[in-house]
Amino acid sequence: MKSLNLKALYEFTGCVVDKILVEMIGVQVKMRRDRRCKPRCPGCEVVLDEVREGEICVFDLPVADKTAVWVTLPAVQGRCPRCGELSTPRPPEVHPTRNATWRLMRLVAAWASVCPASDVASMFEIGASTVRRYETDVLEADLPEPDLDGLEVLLVDEKSVRKGHGYVTVVLNGRTGELLHMAEGKKKESLESFLATLTREQKDSIRAVCIDRNGAYRSVLAEQLPKAEIVHDRFHIMANLNSAIDEVRRSEWRSAKAEGKKVIKGSRYLLMMNRENLDESGRDRLLEITRLNEKLSMAYILKEDFRAIYTHSPSVRSARARMRRWHDAVLASGIEPMIRFARGVMRDLKEVTAYFKHRVTSGRIEAFNNQIARLIHRACGMTNLKHLFLKMRAQSLKQI
Repeated sequence: MKSLNLKALYEFTGCVVDKILVEMIGVQVKMRRDRRCKPRCPGCEVVLDEVREGEICVFDLPVADKTAVWVTLPAVQGRCPRCGELSTPRPPEVHPTRNATWRLMRLVAAWASVCPASDVASMFEIGASTVRRYETDVLEADLPEPDLDGLEVLLVDEKSVRKGHGYVTVVLNGRTGELLHMAEGKKKESLESFLATLTREQKDSIRAVCIDRNGAYRSVLAEQLPKAEIVHDRFHIMANLNSAIDEVRRSEWRSAKAEGKKVIKGSRYLLMMNRENLDESGRDRLLEITRLNEKLSMAYILKEDFRAIYTHSPSVRSARARMRRWHDAVLASGIEPMIRFARGVMRDLKEVTAYFKHRVTSGRIEAFNNQIARLIHRACGMTNLKHLFLKMRAQSLKQI
């Protein structure tokens, strides 16, 4: 390959190639100043009064089998006659603080989006921490700011990201799935930091916020988003109901005799699953369990009746009326775990039945939390929350 062709690979603003040395250990590219280009202040773009000259060495893209490529660039330190600041501007092709070119960092970041950082580090002969820093810088520079205008539905949930109950609060756009916010903790302060960034017009456009019943976000949502309705996720509610069913099952197993224990044993998921999802043997087993145990039979019937409210209620008014009748039936059954669940539903009746107006669930954010878990597992843990947020935000934008 001719030297002239190699020079075409190295175009840096304000510099021209002086010489290129290809050695066993790598490639060295020596640049010199293009005197026609004057150094300018990074802040106000005024030509600097030159103070002294030096050199900086940065890493660049690999060439052929040469992983190590160093580019030596002239560095001019100068003082701005307007603002008086002393600075050493770099070509725009080079990162302002890292000793690397943007194109190298973007290539590293592209590989890091599909491979563990340790594998990418081996590929480019750099440290795994350097890979993560490069990827963070590239994502921060290239990703657009979250689109907070015209928000209608928010999905809010907490996600464990490390051992020892290390949680983050996650906020998604309920319509598009775009990741808007991620903050340490699962208390109201974690959500307040996001709501504080919204203007009054942006807050007023939000019509619904979907959360689970156990979150600590209700008070801050009522205070910050008075026009938005809180929607309790139907899947979390059904999970709470299944927990009550399982509590009944365990109680009945403890009080049953040997023959009854044998019938109840292994019935946990039969009682929780929807009847239409059971095969023939599962339906026969369920029939046997409900025929021999009155409490489990009643609890299962009540569960199916509650599920039918979500399936067949066309409006909030209809759902509220049916849930009140269901609550009365639960009280009449005398099954304590079911009664506790029913009283909780009536306490949160407004938030529970808001689903029938907005028809939103946390399904999208639960799927997103699974993606976070897979990313953390692939990375063998994640300690930098900013890095995690940027990676997951990039992933959410790809899915829109």
